[in-house]
Amino acid sequence: MEKRRIGFFNLYCIEGEKTLNTVEILAKTLRFIANQTNKLKKKDLSDDRICFLDFYNYDEEKGLIKILFKSARHSYRAPLLNRNTIEARENPKTKDEGEQIKTHLLIKFVEGDAIVFLETGRNILSMKIITEYLNTFISIYNNNHKKEHIEGHFRFNMIPRDDFREVLENMQRVTFAEVFIDKQILGGDALNFSDRIEHVQEDIAISLKTVKKESIKQTIYDILSKITGGRTDIKRIRVKGKMSDSTESIIDTDFIVKKEYIEAQQSEETGEYNTQYMFSQLELLANKF
Repeated sequence: MEKRRIGFFNLYCIEGEKTLNTVEILAKTLRFIANQTNKLKKKDLSDDRICFLDFYNYDEEKGLIKILFKSARHSYRAPLLNRNTIEARENPKTKDEGEQIKTHLLIKFVEGDAIVFLETGRNILSMKIITEYLNTFISIYNNNHKKEHIEGHFRFNMIPRDDFREVLENMQRVTFAEVFIDKQILGGDALNFSDRIEHVQEDIAISLKTVKKESIKQTIYDILSKITGGRTDIKRIRVKGKMSDSTESIIDTDFIVKKEYIEAQQSEETGEYNTQYMFSQLELLANKF
């Protein structure tokens, strides 16, 4: 039996400084998206990646929403290599096609809070992408319904592990950090280096070093605030510092999010994970929360 890692997040809806009814607005937004055709549900994430909401189910009695997103990368069709024979053959897909990737998430409403249990892993949609997707369709809804707007927009916070900040606080001096940023920044307004990023790794690393005998701990706190707030292209940060006993310690925000593992059934033929079984395991996990 395979294992899938689950991240925990809190989704909320605000307008200005006012917190709105997340349950009601999320249900209305999902209904609107689900009524569109797949083509209209599509969102371009980059020049070579798309996603769309494939399915959702809202069980009001249990206070649970099950959501399935699908995504794919396209515009690349190099020959296929056989891992056993190391022989190549022509790729049958077109450049408009890409292998679909499923992203499963379950949302549980607890006293007005929307707790998100999100499947995580390589090529899986991040919470930031999902939140931006929902906000895109709030804008589309409002453009089509001049007299009946959906108020506010969605944001999210990570539900963190208890030990990350504790270790950081106990560091006497932070000497080095690596900040990993989404590669899209290369073609964004901040850098505007190049839009040709299909062969660039997903994350770009920026190194921060302290001047002699100083510490960059406060800089790290500022970056952490942006990460946990969800309003950033920063995806990860690794910190190196000295503890009070002069020993060195390294901490990594890959471990900042509370995570659990669930069992998953994987198809031997396609490698995809069984959606029905994934949701059953996510619901079992949510029942413990």
